[in-house]
Amino acid sequence: MSLRILYLFFQFLLETLAATGIGEMDRISHLPESIVHHILSFLKKTPAELVRMSVLSKSWFNLTASFPCLDFNIDCFSTRESFFKYVEYTTSRFCHHNLTAHKLLLYTEIQEPAELDVVNRCLELVLKNGVRELVISFTYSSLDFPKYRLPNILLSVSVLESLTILGCDLPSSFMLDAINFKSLIQLELTLVPLNDEVITYLATSCPLLQVLDIGICSGFKKVCVYGHQHLQELRITYDTPLERIDIEAPNLSSLRIEDDDDIGAPQMNLALCKNLTTVSYFGYLSPNLSFTDFVSSFPFVENLYLAIH
Repeated sequence: MSLRILYLFFQFLLETLAATGIGEMDRISHLPESIVHHILSFLKKTPAELVRMSVLSKSWFNLTASFPCLDFNIDCFSTRESFFKYVEYTTSRFCHHNLTAHKLLLYTEIQEPAELDVVNRCLELVLKNGVRELVISFTYSSLDFPKYRLPNILLSVSVLESLTILGCDLPSSFMLDAINFKSLIQLELTLVPLNDEVITYLATSCPLLQVLDIGICSGFKKVCVYGHQHLQELRITYDTPLERIDIEAPNLSSLRIEDDDDIGAPQMNLALCKNLTTVSYFGYLSPNLSFTDFVSSFPFVENLYLAIH
């Protein structure tokens, strides 16, 4: 939404406040905090826009600090130094209010170990009070640069509803500590090292999970999910051999499989997925798998999308 439209909306609010007898100079300051945050949510939330909003009144300077949607993208900054300073400053101001964040979106390329130190400190601060939607998307300046390992505190964020990870390692205590993802509905993992046991453990530890997206994650050969009552969508993209997909999820309705390197379709056991009506497959059918055998893996399919090499 443009600042012009927001200005018109402010005018309406100010006229309403004026009718209540609130002094002209204090009208903006008397807007409820929830309304201010809702207004801010319509912005593109670039740093420049938030700074402009913060100067509307004294109280708005504090309200922008408590804005629960933290969106950091290095592409919006002219220098790397200014980006990491802004991330640290903004998260520090927000966490001072001891609030649960609605969103934390962090997109950046990592070039120096010191940059990882900054994002790790900020991430731990936000996770301490909880976050509902978390997106961590990291690329690296060199293939030799070690991937960022997510902090162990992530596993205890019980209010987390959506989690997207790109280019990071899972917490070191992942298979040792209990996962408290009791609210997680959507999980997307891309370029995250996994193995067969981790995928099964993740699905089991997220009882409300509805959407699972595994994208080009090295280390796994099977995707096995058993007895999951809420899973509705499963998307798998692979560029290393995938041997088997074994799913028992009565409410699974959509399956998308993408063979990114012409490896061939895996063996599949989906007989208990009686609501699986939509299947998409992009890739290569190996010579030892006939088309009839492939299609027979989806006995309840109604919509079948194929792009076969």
